[in-house]
Amino acid sequence: MTVSASLHDLERIRQLYSAGFSDTFLDNVLRRVIDRQVARDETDLQWVNAALVQFESQYGLTSDEFWQRFQAGRMSDTADFMEWNVLCKMRQRITARLRILRGNGSHE
Repeated sequence: MTVSASLHDLERIRQLYSAGFSDTFLDNVLRRVIDRQVARDETDLQWVNAALVQFESQYGLTSDEFWQRFQAGRMSDTADFMEWNVLCKMRQRITARLRILRGNGSHE
């Protein structure tokens, strides 16, 4: 399913709710979809955090310190640092998605 089709489907559901349509089945399905994604993201975040801890231990830097230095061009482009960078980005994306799914983040 494309992003466009998914957004179209979500818009149709939003319109149903805006029109006052309420259905326990649909409510439960939506809640389950969100809960399942939260569970998947929490599992992924645990994996990413474990991998980050390994780099932090190996190089004696927190991932936040590494990220700032890497983005400022103060770290070399070794394979380890490239992987660490990707893991930092993954953590940011997963954390942002979890904030939204839990209802305490912006939709920007």
